[in-house]
Amino acid sequence: MTTPPSDPATPPSPTTDPPTTGPSDTPDTGPSDTPDTSPSRTTEPENSPDDEQSPAPDEDEQTADESVEAQHQEVEAVTAELSRVAADAPEELAPSVAELTGILRQTETPETSPQEREGVIETAQELTAALEAINDPRLPEDARKGLIAAVKQVVSTLDVASEPSVPPEQRAATVVTVRRSASVLDLIGDPATSEALREHLINSVRQTNSALMMSHEAKTPANGAPQQAHQATARIGVALATAGESETSDGRRNGLAGATDEASESSKDANDPRMSEEDRAKAQKELDKQLKRLQELLGDEARARGLPDAPLGEAAEVCTNAVFESVSDRILAGKLEQLSPQPWEDTGVKDYWKSERSGDDSLDVHAQLRNDQHDDALFQVARLITRLAEEVVSARDLIPTVGTTPGLHCLQSARQLERRGVETATWLELAEAVEKS
Repeated sequence: MTTPPSDPATPPSPTTDPPTTGPSDTPDTGPSDTPDTSPSRTTEPENSPDDEQSPAPDEDEQTADESVEAQHQEVEAVTAELSRVAADAPEELAPSVAELTGILRQTETPETSPQEREGVIETAQELTAALEAINDPRLPEDARKGLIAAVKQVVSTLDVASEPSVPPEQRAATVVTVRRSASVLDLIGDPATSEALREHLINSVRQTNSALMMSHEAKTPANGAPQQAHQATARIGVALATAGESETSDGRRNGLAGATDEASESSKDANDPRMSEEDRAKAQKELDKQLKRLQELLGDEARARGLPDAPLGEAAEVCTNAVFESVSDRILAGKLEQLSPQPWEDTGVKDYWKSERSGDDSLDVHAQLRNDQHDDALFQVARLITRLAEEVVSARDLIPTVGTTPGLHCLQSARQLERRGVETATWLELAEAVEKS
């Protein structure tokens, strides 16, 4: 999970939702040495606001253990594909391929959270596709050199984050941002991409990952600069990923790419230990302005797209998965404790991983408990979405935290629940503002 969504350095969005206070950093609950008592599927506590019974799980749904086993199979598959593609890649990328292979193998340990493992798998898939683009003779030579440099930087950041000394939550946060930055590698490697756009994207990927590496290497000062750095890079990663999405128009894509280029450069400078303290302070001040600009651009993109045409179950699944990925597990463990089944409370949740639709009113939530066992439980959509909206991510922080596409699905969830008589605080207000734009 990433750092908390509330970012004191980022001012309110220009949308009509009122400013709200972000969540506090809630400590994990439950002892880590509690014996495993969880069943293969548990049920959420009663008293759902919509008073509807959870439907029986679909027969094709995987249990949490089965989903984790499927991940291990994905690791094998992506490692084999990486090896195949790397055989034709430039020799200078051989060390990066070896590092990436080692990182993939490292995620096989039972202690690795499913969320982190999934992020590494998806990043490796993006990097494998980038190697294929590098091997394509149609790619201009300047683009090839830029893409090679970006691949090296992404792998180096993953390697630094995978060191045992890195706290698990900080590592998980880094993996999410690295994956988001890697999502534009295919656009960089597309021969049809304009030279100007490609340059912005290459700079953004390299600078964002460089800032992440330096924040990992920095000593933790009293002012908490590393946490602030991760919050900034997380939001830059969201903007960069939005620039690469097919739904983004060319004009807004170019604007986002240019803005992420500037913001990532300031983020890198603000974390660079080689710069003077005065210069880092100036870079941080400039970064604060640029983060505000990125938030405005993300708001513009959300309003331009509008709410997706998705039923409640689909919208809630996309929304919840993005929140689980983007928000600290310490926050989630505290804010969702009352919704979780008793075995989860007793043992403590280490990783809220993902959800799957189970009818239109329930989600099958998969989690890794603090004893490293895996479990899944049915949660009522109305209760879960309401809690996320009221306690975890405010409307002001929603899209800059989870991304444009997932954020719009969160707003669609709020709109769909409102039609059923369930209100979701500022999420509904922002959903109405997006609809009116």
